[in-house]
Amino acid sequence: MKMQYKKLIIIISVATLLLGFFILTLIPGGKGGEKASDADLLLNENPEINNLITEYFTAKKTVDMEAFESIVSDVNQIDRAKFSAMAAYVEDYQNINCYVIESPEGNGYRVYAKYDMKLKNIETLAPSLTAFYVTMTSDNKYIIYFSALDEVQENFLQSADQNEGFKQLVDEVQKALDDALAADPTFKQLYQRMDREIKAASGSSVSASGAAAGS
Repeated sequence: MKMQYKKLIIIISVATLLLGFFILTLIPGGKGGEKASDADLLLNENPEINNLITEYFTAKKTVDMEAFESIVSDVNQIDRAKFSAMAAYVEDYQNINCYVIESPEGNGYRVYAKYDMKLKNIETLAPSLTAFYVTMTSDNKYIIYFSALDEVQENFLQSADQNEGFKQLVDEVQKALDDALAADPTFKQLYQRMDREIKAASGSSVSASGAAAGS
């Protein structure tokens, strides 16, 4: 039986600033398996997945809903208000690297995209990490999955997010963001302002139309 799609935005806070970088997860609650939690993270080994994630961030820069339609399973899950708030601050997404865990069935992929956000008129980059669930369509096309999850998919994602390699990525990106914020007061001020506006936009869109995907 299909599980109702849930989207959780996990914000790993910078304790002293109440800030964070955004990790998109597509997993409802449930029991995780073991295989994905023990797997090696494969770095940039699938060019098609890398291209898909790059297309996603390109569309995100300008909130190009038409472009999203061809790369996500359900464009209605895109949080347009939140993405528009981000687009007012973000100039580019750079240095995108994809760490991938393949499902045991071979038809799904947990993708952790590590990248830098370039804010407008600021040289300091914001280290960031976003998690995606990528699947294959019936015509063998990779797509970012924003639809309902069955139990097997749910368990795979739960297991993947317990992987020590992923946890190390989280720690690395968090430390890099902490260091960037501490080193550049102007960057810190703009990042704080962006963080507040994104949260406000996301809150208003959820209250108006229910949960929507996006990070």
